[in-house]
Amino acid sequence: MSDFSKKFHDLITRLQVVLSEIDYAQKACLQAGRMECMLLNYLYQTKAPANMNELAKVLNVSHSRVTRIMDNLVSKKLVSRQPSEDDRRCWYAIITDKGSKLAANSLQTVVDQQIRILKKMPEKDIEPLYKTLKLYVEKYEEILKETYVEV
Repeated sequence: MSDFSKKFHDLITRLQVVLSEIDYAQKACLQAGRMECMLLNYLYQTKAPANMNELAKVLNVSHSRVTRIMDNLVSKKLVSRQPSEDDRRCWYAIITDKGSKLAANSLQTVVDQQIRILKKMPEKDIEPLYKTLKLYVEKYEEILKETYVEV
């Protein structure tokens, strides 16, 4: 491994730690598990009911796992279930007012954290950093799509 690629690897490892801390701050705000947070945030951002098939695909988990996640969120009154009018075997997840408030607070916690970080940076460096990170993420996603094997 070249000297630069080693430095790059070390920096990316540090970035992963930082991002997991951001994720932790978001989860702590919700007092929920990672998958519960992801599901709740998805419902909050889409502002629309979602069926279990859609949620399983978005979360990349089995239908039984989505059911358990939903059970936890329903018991906390963060999400409600609504049967489909077209297919009685199909149910939709709908975020409740309580769930929306928690998701909004969680998102605001992360945004506030980002604002604090950006304020510590020279303004001239922010846009180039964004463009570079965006390019990196796009290329990473391309590699993932090339190597992902659907089961």
